[in-house]
Amino acid sequence: VARLRRRHLALGMAPPPVVVATAEAVAPAASPGGVPARTAALFRKYDADGSGGLSFAEIEKALCEDFPSMPAYAREHLPVAFKQYAEGETLSLPGFMKMHAAFLFRNFDVDANGVLDLAEAEAALTWFANGSPPQIAVPPPPR
Repeated sequence: VARLRRRHLALGMAPPPVVVATAEAVAPAASPGGVPARTAALFRKYDADGSGGLSFAEIEKALCEDFPSMPAYAREHLPVAFKQYAEGETLSLPGFMKMHAAFLFRNFDVDANGVLDLAEAEAALTWFANGSPPQIAVPPPPR
């Protein structure tokens, strides 16, 4: 970051903004098979019937409950994403991990432009930090 800041200043450009947030590190021991513990816990929570796989009805109900203000285009994409990541009629844990990551991006990309702007990134970071707002540090403009 310091090198990038110096380069911007040398070129007469404003230094890039710096975003600082806290996040929970997932130790390899806490994530068997490379699945973060938080993702595995969500999978178990969403698996209402305990079958070890998620039906479309289970994941749709759970995501709509967890994200009541989900943008319409994210909600409309749920069946498409389910079909993309499911194996037949069931979503396995590895498939859920991929679908959930794609869903989170769509959920926080409120204006559906394919990019998280600062406000959208702050909302995502706040969600990932369990409601703790991120600390945004923006360097002062060059003199």
